[in-house]
Amino acid sequence: MGNRAVVQTVALIFGVIYFLVGVLGFIGPLIGTSSFITITQDKHALLGLADINLLHNLVHLAIGLAGLAAASSVANSRTFCQVVGVILLIVGLLGVFVGNLFGILPLAGFDIPLHLVTGAVLAYFGFAATISVRSRA
Repeated sequence: MGNRAVVQTVALIFGVIYFLVGVLGFIGPLIGTSSFITITQDKHALLGLADINLLHNLVHLAIGLAGLAAASSVANSRTFCQVVGVILLIVGLLGVFVGNLFGILPLAGFDIPLHLVTGAVLAYFGFAATISVRSRA
């Protein structure tokens, strides 16, 4: 595969994590209910930690796919880290003041520190980190 910049690895790792979280968000309600209407309208706790719903799952999948796609180049990875990092920081701050954004996106509880920490890490690699390349031996 050759050399990969650290920012590309970060985009790839966060892409995989957010994609898996998005997929896991659909598994819980499928096991516990038999109605698709319930899955789309109700929120439920992902792994007992954070409230999510259909929209939240779709956002996680979109972030995951964007991270996976961005890992293809240094410029794309840096842009991904900048944009998603800032968005997650804003979402984390919104969660402090608004528990459920517009009544359709649960942001309270464990989501607040999770979004703030992941946003800060991504923003750091997008804005402040130097571009270094890890070589594979």
